[in-house]
Amino acid sequence: MNKKIYMTTGEFARIMRITKETLFHYDEIGLFQPELTQPNGYRYYSIYQTEILDTILLLKDLGMPLKEIKQQLANRDPAKMLHILEEREHQINTEIAKLRSMEKWISQQKSKIHFAMQIDPTAIFIADFPERYYLYAEAPTATDAELYRKTDDLINLLLTVGSTFKNDYDMAYFQHASHIESAKYAVYDNVALLLDNKPYGLPVHTLPAGKYLTAYHTGHWDTIGDTYDRLMTFKHEHNIHTSSEYLEHNVIDSFTAEDPQDYITEITVAIEA
Repeated sequence: MNKKIYMTTGEFARIMRITKETLFHYDEIGLFQPELTQPNGYRYYSIYQTEILDTILLLKDLGMPLKEIKQQLANRDPAKMLHILEEREHQINTEIAKLRSMEKWISQQKSKIHFAMQIDPTAIFIADFPERYYLYAEAPTATDAELYRKTDDLINLLLTVGSTFKNDYDMAYFQHASHIESAKYAVYDNVALLLDNKPYGLPVHTLPAGKYLTAYHTGHWDTIGDTYDRLMTFKHEHNIHTSSEYLEHNVIDSFTAEDPQDYITEITVAIEA
């Protein structure tokens, strides 16, 4: 045996930067075996086997199951390898897009929490908002079960156009001016997914850019009427004309806070000239 060509299991594992146990496992499943096995059971690997093991480790890093790697090695063909690489490239690009979407969402959530921690819950003011988009569904019976079902339908609809991260939206509800003016603050007969970017191919609605009368409610939704009362008082005192729809947008909800008294809901309504 030429010791310049052959190495023990430990030596081969060391230069390939893997464990001896990995080599034993690959041998056991017939994926990669030593070139020589002595009568005493000692295994020896050839320096010429490094290239094939590199290929195995690369395909494994690309996410290919060992069973598929074994099949590929048994039927090596340039066209098949090209197909495998193209398939893995697509999967990697999809994962990258998902990670970027997750990173964006994390950044948005951090900004939202930082903003929420500085909110003056007693303030009523006029704010400038950019153009925003939303998916909308009516829930005529206004039951919790229907609202949850409608929300799930909208999320699934959003996913059909390639949204890479399931939480790439903010929950929102529209309150009708007729209800607010009649002090009916708990009529939730619709649900919306508020989006920063316009998803093409979906029945998306637009919130126009402009000035919005704005208030923030701290606490559970069953006391939101207190904030609406203050908002309406401010509106009438300053003779402000607004649209017929008020938007409730969750800034801090059960995802961020355990105690409902710590929830924060943004209420906005577009100002009309």
